[in-house]
Amino acid sequence: MTLPSLKNWEPARDALHQIAQVIGALRVACSDPLPNDLRYSLDVTATGFSGGIMRCGGLLDFNLKTLRLSFTRGKQTVFALDVAGHSQLSLMRETLAAFADCGCSITPSMKRVIHDETFILAPALAADSLTAFDAMYTALARFRAKLSGFMTPLVLWPHHFDTAFICFPSDQINEHSDPQIAFGFAPASPGLDRPYIYAYAWSEPTGYLDLPLTPPARAITEGYTGLFLAYDDLRDSPDFASTVESALLDYQSLAVPRLA
Repeated sequence: MTLPSLKNWEPARDALHQIAQVIGALRVACSDPLPNDLRYSLDVTATGFSGGIMRCGGLLDFNLKTLRLSFTRGKQTVFALDVAGHSQLSLMRETLAAFADCGCSITPSMKRVIHDETFILAPALAADSLTAFDAMYTALARFRAKLSGFMTPLVLWPHHFDTAFICFPSDQINEHSDPQIAFGFAPASPGLDRPYIYAYAWSEPTGYLDLPLTPPARAITEGYTGLFLAYDDLRDSPDFASTVESALLDYQSLAVPRLA
């Protein structure tokens, strides 16, 4: 399987990131605290991403196929908004107005909802994004199924726009203090303009672990020390999911004894 090239993807990627931040802010405003900060995450769906069931009794969902943000209760669509022509700020304003019209008063944090540039989100690139996201999610989920012990769900984090989960090698499961290995897919990061698979291991006594890696995996040392697998090195692989799984299993097997 050849994955989409995601050529000239950056405007579409940034638009999707900003839409995820809108949904994330609404989810936090309409959900209770969860362990390991999971209230700040979004669910990954077959067609995009979702804020899950909100306190006002419905599901807020973004569909990359239709480019619509919808709110449903049961099987009934309460409202659906086309994101075309919107900016991040105008989408938030229209969504809040739509919630108010159906009796839901929401006051989200606007800390990350600051952009007023109109989204540049061509349908073809949105479809390619969905294909790439789905393939990376499937590869990570397949790898996650090979692990044991306590793990967080595989979710989308709107802040960084990465899809990730944390594995804890002990029975201590606080991500702020306990030994852990994070695995994920990131569309970009400061200094890294192209998408990639990552893994990093950390504990308070050891810090981030510097471990030997086998190509095509390589080390990244800016910000943290961990594994880096470039999307562009994976997309033409005849079985990229196996390549991802093998690299991450090798990393996990080296990291666990060091963390323990």
